[in-house]
Amino acid sequence: MTIKATELLKLFTKAKQLDLSVEVREDKDGDYQIRIYEMFRPEGFDEKVLITQKGETNWEKVCYSFDTMMDLLDDKLEEQKQKELKAQKRQELIARL
Repeated sequence: MTIKATELLKLFTKAKQLDLSVEVREDKDGDYQIRIYEMFRPEGFDEKVLITQKGETNWEKVCYSFDTMMDLLDDKLEEQKQKELKAQKRQELIARL
């Protein structure tokens, strides 16, 4: 599977929505390591994905494949949405009292 530029932009957008930092580095083989992490929270989210020169993912060199990273971020976005919904319902309940 070749990763398209738009898919990569989606990854970056999801990270931004979660207030995660993104760092891209070229390794000794010329492949690109993408690190997505929570700034100032060493115990927080800190994962990597690798994209080869051919535009493919290689999970053997780092933690996750591109698709798995997208799924992880989707899960975190859903958790965030649920927390926001819960907080909104709590505020509505307090307002009714």
